[in-house]
Formats: sequence, structure tokens, C-alpha cells
Amino acid sequence: MNDIYQRIQVAGEAEDSKQILTALAGIQSGRLNNDLTLVNYFRQVPVSYRAGVLSMEDDSAELSVHQIQAVVIAQEKVTVLKSRHFARDVIAQANYVNVAKSRVVLSGFSYAVVRADRRMAVRVELSDPIYATFKAADACVSGRLFDMSLTGVSVAVPANPGVALSERGELSVSLPNDTITVPASLLTSKPQADGCRLIFEIEATRAAELCISQYIFRRQVEIIKELKDHPGIIP
Repeated sequence: MNDIYQRIQVAGEAEDSKQILTALAGIQSGRLNNDLTLVNYFRQVPVSYRAGVLSMEDDSAELSVHQIQAVVIAQEKVTVLKSRHFARDVIAQANYVNVAKSRVVLSGFSYAVVRADRRMAVRVELSDPIYATFKAADACVSGRLFDMSLTGVSVAVPANPGVALSERGELSVSLPNDTITVPASLLTSKPQADGCRLIFEIEATRAAELCISQYIFRRQVEIIKELKDHPGIIP
């Protein structure tokens, strides 16, 4: 689906869906304790709130959700459901979202792996036009930073520069609060509609970690404010 969510099968597509719908029906009826939470990643920042099951119909479920969660679901068109009553995390498609009424209708339930849960560090998507340059023995490439964490960054470039995987060098990034230069190596490259995205692993010094952490925190605050200021949110 993307680099955050991946659908998987445990007992087969039909049986998995049946198990998930049975658990949701149990929560809706009160037979099972409601420990349901939803998770989405907005600009790479996790958004997670409790949810309730209002009604069930064939292969769909209507849920009551937090308004902020509804805003993100309306944009992503999917959400992840977590409960101890599921064999694994569950992903579902959003057929209907009403932010004002805090309601969503979900279908297409399947088990999933949430790759973002396995991240070792918080990652954020950038909005500022921040640029990075990677220099190695046989390569020099510059591009716009797409996202970053304490352990890695991705850089958007117009075309694949042909840098060898695992190529080691130095990555320089001009953040608003400082310019950092750290050892880096290319993990992978991903083709995009408008070019290519290069994924680097970085080895930040304590000073660089502090600089990155400060910027990530500031960016998280901006992202949360963006959600709270959504016109559909009722104060």
C-alpha cells in the first residue's frame, strides 16, 4: 500500500475479514471490552485516538472517532485499528467520513503490518524548502529534504543520480536552526512521479542530534496545529 502500511493474510483473505468483523461486532454489542484505537500517520506523525463501534452492516462498520482522527482518515482514506481482540493490527478503507459528526464508515478489513511502528526514531515530513547535499568519493548529489529522523533522511532529486547502494560519504543539511554535516550512506532509492527519492542512513553526533531533535519537535508542533486548525474541527 505504501511505506507505512502493508496488508498481509493470516488465515486467508475471507477468513481474516470474518475474524475482524466478528471482533468488531463483539465490541459493538458489548460482549467484548472496547479497547479499540485507531492509528494514522499525518506528515509521518502518529495520530491515535480511541474509537467506538456504532453499527455493523454486512462487511462494513460505522465508528465514532475523534474529530482529529477523522480529518486524517478523510485525507488518507485508510486507518489502522488496534485491539487485543484482533490477531494482528488491522487496516481498513474509509468509505465515508463526517468530520463534524465524528463518524467514519470502514470496509475492506484485513490484517496488516504497520512498518512505522518498527521505526527506531521519530520521523517528520518537512514543509520548509530545506536542501541537502551528499558528497562521496565518486558522487555529489543535491536535492530537497522530504523527511528526516535522528537516524535517516530522504532527499527528493529530479532523477536517479546512480549513486551505488551503501555508498558512504557526508550529508550536509541546512536546517533553520543550524547547518549540520554527518556521515551518511545510501540505503535505497525509490522512483517517484516527479523524480527519485534517495534514502540515507546517518550517524549523527550529539550536537547534530540536538539540532535535529529541536527541528523535529518544532515540526511536530506545526503539524499538530495544522490538524487542530482544520476548518471541520468544532472547538
